[in-house]
Amino acid sequence: MSAEQIDDGAHGAAQGEKALDRLVAFSDAVVAIAITLVVLPLVDKAMDAESASAFFADNVTGMISAALSFVVIAAFWRANHVMFVHAHGYNRLVGRLQTLWLATIVFLPVATALDLAGPGTDRVGLGAYIGTMLLGGVILRVQAIALQRAGLSDRAPAPPLRHWIGAILMAVALVLVLLFPEYGALWLLVLLLEIPLGPLLSRRPR
Repeated sequence: MSAEQIDDGAHGAAQGEKALDRLVAFSDAVVAIAITLVVLPLVDKAMDAESASAFFADNVTGMISAALSFVVIAAFWRANHVMFVHAHGYNRLVGRLQTLWLATIVFLPVATALDLAGPGTDRVGLGAYIGTMLLGGVILRVQAIALQRAGLSDRAPAPPLRHWIGAILMAVALVLVLLFPEYGALWLLVLLLEIPLGPLLSRRPR
């Protein structure tokens, strides 16, 4: 691979793996901070609570939202990690997409706080919350395609519908939460449909 293919800011770098390792290390640090910040709104509420029982009684929805955000960030990190495990370098497009993806990860704790700050039925807060997840998921999928088309990944491409099913379900959850906000972030349970649909969509026609 030529040095021009690598978006590492150093024209003398000859190996994509070295630049990729630095990108992954930086990304891991950002994700670690973001996944910690998800629980901070609950920490603030716990400090102001009169008792443990009052805190748990008043913050059931908030704890569910925080738990879902934690799981989503962890799932995003794993998908990003697996994608780069199969890569042997990255180009400028992938580098810029990674920066944009990290921006969604950093904003997700903010979106979680906005969701927790409302009554649990605020369309704007819920839309920002799930919309941020949707954008992050779409960016990951575009990155994977960009790596494969540039010949920088040894991972076999998934069938198109299987590749996009998670993002499609997230978009469905976003529409549902905007139409029926009274159910809040529970609409994210729609994402569980990927478990049975994934293997089904992975089957290739004979």
